[in-house]
Amino acid sequence: MGIVLCAGTAFILLRNRHTVETPDITEITKDSSFPKESAPTKENVVPVYQEKVRQLKMSVEKNPSNAAHIVSLARLLMDGHQTGEAIRYFERALVIQPKNDSLLFDLSVCYFNEKQYDKAMATTEKILRFKKDHPKALYNKAMIFATEGNVSEAEKVLKHLIEIAPESDEAVQAKAHFLPSKK
Repeated sequence: MGIVLCAGTAFILLRNRHTVETPDITEITKDSSFPKESAPTKENVVPVYQEKVRQLKMSVEKNPSNAAHIVSLARLLMDGHQTGEAIRYFERALVIQPKNDSLLFDLSVCYFNEKQYDKAMATTEKILRFKKDHPKALYNKAMIFATEGNVSEAEKVLKHLIEIAPESDEAVQAKAHFLPSKK
């Protein structure tokens, strides 16, 4: 079975689902300055986000070995599209927890978003050293190869993913976006 990459497909790395401690929306909307009938905008979200970042940075400065706060800050920055800054905190957290695949996944996504594909691949490879046939890591590895234009390697990885974990969410996604070839 071969895999053909669909033309025009956007390559998106999968990341771990996690929750970042965020303020309760009911508390925010009690504020009369918050627009009641509009979607979140830069004007109504940025101050809350910036305050949370400030608080976490202060906490990390006071207790630099608090992995939970370092990770929360890194993920908040990542979610706020400040991936360059998030990378520094993920790297710092990985010094404390070097085999944490959740941190490695998020760091890889940040590198990918910063177009540092070599670092994204190296980080993904670390995950695969710990968990050889990890479906999400294999999928991300294929997407990095595809983004770099190495379609044949991407196809090999996707084929392997579909063979070892055909029912995984990642294999299902790969099948949906990458069609069997008609060779």
